[in-house]
Amino acid sequence: MTLRTDDPYAPAAFSARLPETLGAGRAPDKASASALPEKRELRAVRLLLIALSLYNGIYLVSWWLSSPQPAFGDFSGLWSFGKFAALSGAGIYDPFALADYQQRLDPALGGGGFPYPYPPTFLLALIPLGQMALPVAYVCWISVTFAAYVIATLGRDWRSLSGLALLAAPTTLINAITGQNGFLSAALLIGGLRLLASHPMTAGALLGLLAYKPQFVLLMPVVLLASRNWRAIFSAIATTGIVAAITSAAIDESIWLQWIARFSDYQALLRANQSSLDHMMPTWMAGVHAIGSPPWVGYGIQLAVSFAVAVLIWRASRRGIDDRTIALVAIGSIVATPYAMIYDMPMVAAGIAIHWKARIDAGAPISALEIGVVIVLAACLLAMIGHALPFVAALLLMLLVLSVAGACDRFGRQLPALNVAPPAAG
Repeated sequence: MTLRTDDPYAPAAFSARLPETLGAGRAPDKASASALPEKRELRAVRLLLIALSLYNGIYLVSWWLSSPQPAFGDFSGLWSFGKFAALSGAGIYDPFALADYQQRLDPALGGGGFPYPYPPTFLLALIPLGQMALPVAYVCWISVTFAAYVIATLGRDWRSLSGLALLAAPTTLINAITGQNGFLSAALLIGGLRLLASHPMTAGALLGLLAYKPQFVLLMPVVLLASRNWRAIFSAIATTGIVAAITSAAIDESIWLQWIARFSDYQALLRANQSSLDHMMPTWMAGVHAIGSPPWVGYGIQLAVSFAVAVLIWRASRRGIDDRTIALVAIGSIVATPYAMIYDMPMVAAGIAIHWKARIDAGAPISALEIGVVIVLAACLLAMIGHALPFVAALLLMLLVLSVAGACDRFGRQLPALNVAPPAAG
């Protein structure tokens, strides 16, 4: 049984049409009979997600047992940042001293190392991790940030089918293997957006902390100005200032100056190593670089795409920060930035989960077009670990943005839809 509304994000409209859809005189036995296929469909989806979650867990354990180098992936770099910053303060921005320290920690790096390009803010989380043994720090990091990610995305519904979907998502496996900060970034972004209406000061604080990855706050002025959330704007600015003061006092008074002074060096380092990173970047800039086009072409395409996404988000935010807008910002934040990695994609998975859960809760089906895009995107992300697929992920992400924004609704209505709504009470 498929229940539709004109606006799947309007529960009041759905409730008003519910008697028309169900029919006042329907016999209970027919309702029970129609619920059986839905129960079977729901059970099949749940079993599939459980199987994918088990696969992710088995793959992760087998990866650990294979003794990868470096141990625990990129997290070994994050861990070393915390250890080194506790000892050397602003010296964290000396790439040669940092690389030398990392090689003493892990001689298997063989002359390489992990530079630290982040603002000093991130060190407030990394220094405590650096005081733990590496395996303990990794488990704490992944478990705490994943829990924050799921709670920010689903709240009290974390034990729902959507929570299982987040666990089964390939973005979860990729971030767990790399030990990167994708869960943390998604938790701060989604959590901040979720709280804008009810707790704007807390929301602003979370969005201010997200500035530890500046490329993901590009759309925040658009969201906050369009929704006229002045308290959240004040809170975000104040949080940034407070954190800057805390890091200067607790770590090194010159640490922010060192970050600013070294920023151009890290940009040059990124450009020098761009070719080795393109295959793991789902961005338009990376796609243009991968096919050998001039940089100005990449900047032009990225600027046009970012502007289009900003316009869509401005229009959505003017109507209010609802589930559709949150999903649009989560996915659009990856599309709008020139620098994002596949381990940053948990925020896209969160956006999809929020969008689909809102449709299911409203009784609206999910179009086959959107489901197909998500399946192909998941396969694409896994392939990008070892293969170059220029523009594929960027194009799929743009299609998702357009679909969530409603631009594909007319086309999507011409395609079959999958109804995964919970079965009616029998």
